[in-house]
Amino acid sequence: MSFRLTTRGLTIAAIFLTVVVVGIGVALAATSTPQFCGTCKSHVPYIDEYKKSAHRDVNCEQCHSKPGPFFFLTAKLEALQQPIAQITGDYEKPILGYVLNQSCRRCHNNDLLFHPVSKNGIRVQHRHLIEAGFLCMRCHSTQAHGDAVPPGSRTYPSMDQCLICHNNQFKDPQGQVATSRCDLCHTKPNYGAVPLTHKQNDWATRHGAVGILSTCSACHVKKGACSDCHKGILMPHPAAWISEHGVIVGKRGGNKACDQCHDTKEYCKTCHQVKMPHPAGFVDSHPAVTAQKGSDTCFNCHVVANCQACHDLHAAGDPRAHKLLGGANSSLQSTPTPISSPIAGGG
Repeated sequence: MSFRLTTRGLTIAAIFLTVVVVGIGVALAATSTPQFCGTCKSHVPYIDEYKKSAHRDVNCEQCHSKPGPFFFLTAKLEALQQPIAQITGDYEKPILGYVLNQSCRRCHNNDLLFHPVSKNGIRVQHRHLIEAGFLCMRCHSTQAHGDAVPPGSRTYPSMDQCLICHNNQFKDPQGQVATSRCDLCHTKPNYGAVPLTHKQNDWATRHGAVGILSTCSACHVKKGACSDCHKGILMPHPAAWISEHGVIVGKRGGNKACDQCHDTKEYCKTCHQVKMPHPAGFVDSHPAVTAQKGSDTCFNCHVVANCQACHDLHAAGDPRAHKLLGGANSSLQSTPTPISSPIAGGG
């Protein structure tokens, strides 16, 4: 069986190929619109917020696919599974999207971002952020979809983000220090001078557990700014704090110094397992406590030498041991005297 190329055959093939290409193009374009995405019930809140945003004239694929025809087609192939997922309900909830810097930079180019942007009393230089590798979504995840973005994923421009670098300590590769001078960003006196986190009701008790402590030094520049509130206790706690805190806390007023940050009724038990400081008569009762809690509990604070200070004396029959035990009735099995052995090779 033989085939011949004819003018009619080539024309039909060309028309068919053109229809297929145009059809694919129309399908790709149609499935990249908010109207198409809005046909899925799960996407309706996102589309409603999108229509009210400054990005309402930007197609979905321009943000949610990496620039370039190859990545566009790859994103479309991945999206083929979405209709089935929507029908079966087998998709991740809540829906979380991701936007790369390259997608934002399709429109927000250097001409726009490499100059200071001043708005509502705040001046921002995005160039340094971009060159440092910060993601746009770190501050602007709600730009297109507003309150439809789940609360845990919402990010906004905030002083806490700025202070990661602008804390008088961070240096760029050229050695330039990122200053925390207020008028660098605040164009209006006292505008936004207090970070939003500081206005939270529980900030006084939880500030040490969130954020990065080095950012505190951006504003709290006076020596002892932390220790003045923390009853003279160094903050953050120094490296040897675990072994030294008992003595230091005792000198600073006991648990009152710790109560500012810790629930001392429960927090101390996570390590100590026993009442701290030890109550009167604890030396007499500690063997029973040790048997119940295990000796590992003791070694959170003590070393073997602490035990030997009493037990070696008692085993040797030294009367000083009884004074240490407060006259408690105690008896230990006699320890046989070890037989000394000659040093190897010294016979």
